[in-house]
Amino acid sequence: MLNVLLDKNAIFRTLIFVLLSSFNLSLLIGKAEAQVKLATVFADSMVIQREQPINIWGTASENEQIAVVFKDETYYGQADKNGNWLIRLPSQSVATEQSLKVVGQNTLEIKNIAFGDVFLAGGQSNMGFKLKEVFSKFPNETNLSDYPDVRHFKVKRHYNFSGPQQDIEGGHWQTARAGTVGNFSAVAWFFAKDLYQKYKVPIGIISSSVGSTPADSWMSIESLKDFPDAQALAYKLGNDDYVKQLKNEYQQERQAWRKQNPNKKKIPFILMHRTSLDFKPTGFYNAMIAPLKSMKFAGVIWYQGESNARSPKNYAKQFTELISLWRDLFSQPKLPFMFVQIANFQMPDESPAESKWAELRAEQTYVANTVENTAMALAIDTGERHNIHPLDKKTVGERLALAARNLIYGEKQLNYTSPLVDQAVVNNGLVTISFKHVNKGLLVKGGKLFGFAIAAEDKEFIWANAKLESNQVTVWHDSIKAPKYVRYAWATNPENANLYNDQGLPATPFSIALKY
Repeated sequence: MLNVLLDKNAIFRTLIFVLLSSFNLSLLIGKAEAQVKLATVFADSMVIQREQPINIWGTASENEQIAVVFKDETYYGQADKNGNWLIRLPSQSVATEQSLKVVGQNTLEIKNIAFGDVFLAGGQSNMGFKLKEVFSKFPNETNLSDYPDVRHFKVKRHYNFSGPQQDIEGGHWQTARAGTVGNFSAVAWFFAKDLYQKYKVPIGIISSSVGSTPADSWMSIESLKDFPDAQALAYKLGNDDYVKQLKNEYQQERQAWRKQNPNKKKIPFILMHRTSLDFKPTGFYNAMIAPLKSMKFAGVIWYQGESNARSPKNYAKQFTELISLWRDLFSQPKLPFMFVQIANFQMPDESPAESKWAELRAEQTYVANTVENTAMALAIDTGERHNIHPLDKKTVGERLALAARNLIYGEKQLNYTSPLVDQAVVNNGLVTISFKHVNKGLLVKGGKLFGFAIAAEDKEFIWANAKLESNQVTVWHDSIKAPKYVRYAWATNPENANLYNDQGLPATPFSIALKY
């Protein structure tokens, strides 16, 4: 791509030449050429990432000369043989009420641009969950003063298996007002609002999420090399004939179910999910993430995992690969990636039990502990027994913002990590557990400490006694003289787990084998 800064006289002469040449050429050949277009994400009221080089891109005629006019300077580029063009502008500091023009055979103008911090909000339905769906819990959010510098762009849902696409299918920017904020991602809104109130920097959220999606929906075909079943399916889906065959098979499956269940109106979710192309590998990555590759971001916020909880093994490996893929895509190798550990759900267990959700949380914890520039916001105390979409998105959004304050905004003395088991020592049947990230101290919400289970060599877990003293927890049970394993908050719904630090961050679930 050509990118040249001209002096003002040259700008004027060149622009006139380009416009006249294009006009005369159209008259001569008697047909209209392709007009210059901007990528869909470039629109009025957008937020562009500050303090990083700015990429402006779109399509035009083959080899067409393009000019971007910004702040009385003009930057030139040229479309390639496929009509794609990209022009780079210098980085900008925080600003609002900016505009720019793109000139080719036609002229486009974008108004009310803000330069601030842009975050990509990804994942499944708990990220996509709209603010208006939690108004019943947070009624004051309906009476907001305007937040014109908090803006939201929802990427239109679309999948594609043929490969990474050049542009998203649709979407538009909205500024936060009483009549619009209800359409924002609830988690992203509380995250952005918290940061804006603290720093007064424009915040842009690009929300690209789809309910019920597993992680591999958001990965490229190459990044699935260590997951051969998913990669093999993705290669098959690139064949139109295979997709047509698959659609036919899925339709027959659903029709067979309806014949067997004539009195039931609704097909079970599991069957609907399995027989939908939407949730197959690479589809949403190709259509909803890859087209944003030339964007720059302050960070990513991510809420996903429920759809992988049925088979949590290797989630950490897959999620780590996803983070690496996105960082490579955006050419930001240290892009902060802040994610939510899945919330508590369903009825709590009467006795300690195995849990796929607990295993998935452990996989997420592993990623937080091993991948640089990541942070995990716990949600084990924000969920609801009978609602996989809990309403308390405020606590989740603000815990993500706490991480951003440290990783992005330079509050390096601020602890953003939930208490995490550090070491465990066994002495006369008592297990003494120390924690990291206690901040100013640990506390118990309520009079008695709950959530701990203990087992001997047989791994038959029972609820344990536990007490907190001097930021250490002592765990024991009179019937187990030689404990071998200890767990905390290890359940699909560990709602009784009540160990926190003084910041109100819940202790991280764990399952450890004890060493003597």
